[in-house]
Amino acid sequence: MAVTVHADVDYKGRSATLGAGRHKLDQSMNDCISSVRVPAGWKVTLYEHVDFNGQQVTLEADTPKLEGALHDQASSLVITEPGQQHSEDQHVYYFGPDNGDDWFYFEDSTTSA
Repeated sequence: MAVTVHADVDYKGRSATLGAGRHKLDQSMNDCISSVRVPAGWKVTLYEHVDFNGQQVTLEADTPKLEGALHDQASSLVITEPGQQHSEDQHVYYFGPDNGDDWFYFEDSTTSA
């Protein structure tokens, strides 16, 4: 299981399936998330800014339309699966174009230059 974020409301448009961890949006993907599929027991915290601060909202269920300040405004997110505690030591993943058809690519920040 994993979380799926969508660029449009009602789980439409571009999407990416993400596992547990701390995720940052590339500038080209910044401020695009409009709906989120959240499996039972999982939590997703969306942050206004790329460095995990600013306004935030935590989702614990499928959300067909993000309401309020973070609709199309999220720049980073933390995904926690059941039984997992949030840790600052978790890997951080960056999203952005990979010169292919995928909307997101994943790069372990502990191994990037």
